[in-house]
Amino acid sequence: MQTIFSTADVPAADAFAYWRDSCDKFIRPDYFNVIDRSGFQAHLVAGSLSDLAVMEWRIAPVIARNTNGEDVLRSQSDNLFLLCPNIRLAIDLAESCHELNATDLSLFDTHSKHVTPVQPIDTLCVGIPYDALARRIRLPKGIVNRPIAAQGDAALLAGFVREIARIGPSALSPAAATLVREQMLDLAAVALGNLAGVTPRLGAATRFIALKLRVTIESKLTDPAADRQSIAAAVGVSERHANRLLALEGTSIRRLLMERRLSKCREAIENQRHRSISDIAFAYGFRDLSHLTHAFKNRYGLSPSEYRSTLGH
Repeated sequence: MQTIFSTADVPAADAFAYWRDSCDKFIRPDYFNVIDRSGFQAHLVAGSLSDLAVMEWRIAPVIARNTNGEDVLRSQSDNLFLLCPNIRLAIDLAESCHELNATDLSLFDTHSKHVTPVQPIDTLCVGIPYDALARRIRLPKGIVNRPIAAQGDAALLAGFVREIARIGPSALSPAAATLVREQMLDLAAVALGNLAGVTPRLGAATRFIALKLRVTIESKLTDPAADRQSIAAAVGVSERHANRLLALEGTSIRRLLMERRLSKCREAIENQRHRSISDIAFAYGFRDLSHLTHAFKNRYGLSPSEYRSTLGH
């Protein structure tokens, strides 16, 4: 992360003027209003993942005010901020008070009419072009400018933002930075989609991982030692992340592995009449015949032997 400005080494009497000159390039000059200039402090570090800006703001004490609904940024692209506050942050919107605790996060629209009362601001945020997120998810009004408790998928997203800020985008190789950008947008789309009941459209990198999981599962059908952990490890992702990706397709590693094994057993029962059912069970990773029988009957309504008898000669 690169330090954009900091008043740490600036004399107190000059801190406000230094900060105002430093941030005038990218924030409207009328957005912030400082009440007590004598105690003013400000710090901004930032890095980029292509069109995503990862930032950490510390400003105290300050009022931020956008009363006309214009974009507060000089650039018109980053009009959504994913906020992950380090301390409590209150924002007064036209219709409600938006209060975030340090364990919350929020997708904030910088065009919205709002006022932050006098308070220190200490928050991580990711500037996201609206179009980049809109390509993955249709954003309902109720999902923007509201506190989101960092639980489940939202907790994973908040943790991901904090980890990238800790490492710093500049420390990543170009290939890793591209992958992290895709994952950041995909995680945001999944977390917001779950809250809104909307199914997101994921990016190419995520689709590639999901495809790789399916290919790996297909290659492990005959291996009785294959399980969720080994399959995820073979793809190079955590089991939790792998299952989150497959959940968007309505499945999981365990379920997909079982479905493919059962499908292969069914094909063998139909087309290889000379093979015993127990031989087929062992060939496709089942540890014993009873395991196949139980799973097959749950899936198809008949035991393997009953199914074979319906096929005739």
